[in-house]
Amino acid sequence: MRKIVITTALALGVLATQSLAFDMGSMLKSAAPAVAQSVAPQTTATLQNNTLVNSLSSSLGVTQTQAIGGSAVLLNSAKSKMDPAQFSTLTQKTPGFGDILNSGAASSLIGNTTPQSQFQALGMDGSMVKQFAPIIAEYAKGYVSPEIATALLSAISF
Repeated sequence: MRKIVITTALALGVLATQSLAFDMGSMLKSAAPAVAQSVAPQTTATLQNNTLVNSLSSSLGVTQTQAIGGSAVLLNSAKSKMDPAQFSTLTQKTPGFGDILNSGAASSLIGNTTPQSQFQALGMDGSMVKQFAPIIAEYAKGYVSPEIATALLSAISF
């Protein structure tokens, strides 16, 4: 009888511990829908037809929400690293960059300090930053001077 009581107590203790365990993976994956909800519907429609977003989605196998959010993270990072005049030219001349920055996608990730942790909050591996950067820079290269495209790539390469 004593063995049954001890076994039952241990089993209940394990179950209670497991049910209260903090699941970081689930929490990070749940952040992606919050980002999707923060993107205005009209902006989402515009961005879903954006060549960059479609290119990131198809070549890297990410969702459009992840492509928008990841681009916003990197563009916001570039904003603080690039010459303001160059960044302004970049966002004005490159189709979709202004929409991506105004989408609010990255503002939901403010508590995350590094681009890698922001990508993880979007449900992607942090190493995806290195895969996004050259695609974004190549896209911009078609619309801005080589000097600005080079400055962008330098600002978003981690």
